[in-house]
Amino acid sequence: MSDTLAQIAEQFQIYGDFVSAEPYGTGHINDTFLATYDQAGRQVRYIFQRINPSIFKEPLSVMENVVRVTEHIRNRMQQLGLAEISRRVLTVIPACDGIAYYRCKAGNYWRAYFFIEGARTYDVLERIEQAYHAAKAIGEFQCYLADLPKPALKETIPDFHNAQKRYKTFLEVLEKDSFNRAASAKAEIDYLNANARLFDVFPGLVDAGQIPIRTTHNDTKINNVMFDDVTNEAICVIDLDTVMPGLSLYDFGDIVRTTVSNSEEDEQDLSRVKAEIPRFEAILKGYLASASGFLNRIEVNHLVHAGKLITMIIGTRFLTDYLNGDSYYKVHRTGHNLDRCRTQFKLVRSLTEQEEELSRLVETSYRRINKD
Repeated sequence: MSDTLAQIAEQFQIYGDFVSAEPYGTGHINDTFLATYDQAGRQVRYIFQRINPSIFKEPLSVMENVVRVTEHIRNRMQQLGLAEISRRVLTVIPACDGIAYYRCKAGNYWRAYFFIEGARTYDVLERIEQAYHAAKAIGEFQCYLADLPKPALKETIPDFHNAQKRYKTFLEVLEKDSFNRAASAKAEIDYLNANARLFDVFPGLVDAGQIPIRTTHNDTKINNVMFDDVTNEAICVIDLDTVMPGLSLYDFGDIVRTTVSNSEEDEQDLSRVKAEIPRFEAILKGYLASASGFLNRIEVNHLVHAGKLITMIIGTRFLTDYLNGDSYYKVHRTGHNLDRCRTQFKLVRSLTEQEEELSRLVETSYRRINKD
């Protein structure tokens, strides 16, 4: 891939000589590479990504959104007088023709970012305080975009969190069972069918005007937050392809899903998958510290449900992809998507079992913040 990337690299406004590139990160969707350049004897690194066209049908809309979002956040940070802004928000590097992407001869869309040095992502957090900082960063991200000028961002993946539609797609795939996998997932199929009522709550609240559509990230899994190597605080929210109109609750739900348990997303030992109360409390306090000023009471009242819902949606998507022959997510072993599904559904069970206690924490934390 090195020769190809060297040719791609020539198409961007990057000073210096291309040295090398290697695959980077653990993302399921886009192809990401960390490239090194020699700039007058100094090694400088950049991120190159090939946008996955099978997932993002309109890559131009994706890049239009990314540019609008990063420029708006950068301007807001400058107004606030923040330091190290180039480390706090992604910087899109334009192609030689001045636009935000390059389309190669094969028809693939490529983009480039400055690499954020001295920071890293985690698939599983190492300390509870990281959960606080990650959730606080997500709340800040939503806050920065609360005044994004119209028009609304493009919908880069239509119905991304449309749980009812995800369930309908699952039922269609299940009925076909084209890969004869339904029998091996009977327990998961039964659990989903028994709990699909979770998917009906938020659409009703939106239709009633009780919770608003906002500009949200929509994919706030924990490895989309970068942490500073020295301070260990969240420094930058990344992977902006799904930033579009959505619900604040979706973002909170996904940070819960990927942070509340000390287990991998594809953990095979389900005894390790449990929603830990101290982690949830840290997530909750971090998020409310930055988001309570714009959330309404109905949104706050449904924070626990958001964690259950998003976890169930992701589990449904993993199960659907397993039944459909692993056509969406990258898999690294037989049954990988089924393992991912089982982990999600086990976490939904754990959140449900502790829902009363989690709801008390929400009420106590929200009242304390508003009193202060």
